[in-house]
Amino acid sequence: MAEARGRARGREWSHFLCSIIDMTTIPIPTQEYEMQRGFLVGAVGGVAAMAAVGGLVTWLAAAKDVQHTTIDTMPRALYVKVDGRPAIAKTILQARIEGWYHPLPWLGRDIGDVSCPAPLKAVAGATGTCTARADGDRISIPVRVIKVEGDPATPRVTWKFER
Repeated sequence: MAEARGRARGREWSHFLCSIIDMTTIPIPTQEYEMQRGFLVGAVGGVAAMAAVGGLVTWLAAAKDVQHTTIDTMPRALYVKVDGRPAIAKTILQARIEGWYHPLPWLGRDIGDVSCPAPLKAVAGATGTCTARADGDRISIPVRVIKVEGDPATPRVTWKFER
């Protein structure tokens, strides 16, 4: 009888039910077990949700190597032509590459001192190479025009740089 007093209440009922119904192979979960299982499911679900959000943010930031620039004729300082065609000014190329090359710590390399030797002609397939300083070395960053849309005088240029 002293042993019976030392046991937990829930265990007495589970032994009683198992003796009445042949449930010796099916354990009856206790309230503590249910609470632990609920916590575990919540923790695993939270970690999975955080991983999904992190993956989405990485995917969105990695997609920023494709840039869109509308060439506007009004600000004369940034309006340039190459071979009689509008072009993306090298200052725009440099600023966009420096801003988006390393948007997250695990994506791209930390760069600085970006330099583009010439404007990028607003013609699909046009290419150029910019350089930047990364880890004490100069690296090459290929740049290419993917497509050009809109009015030929003020085109919308879609261009991409390689990481």
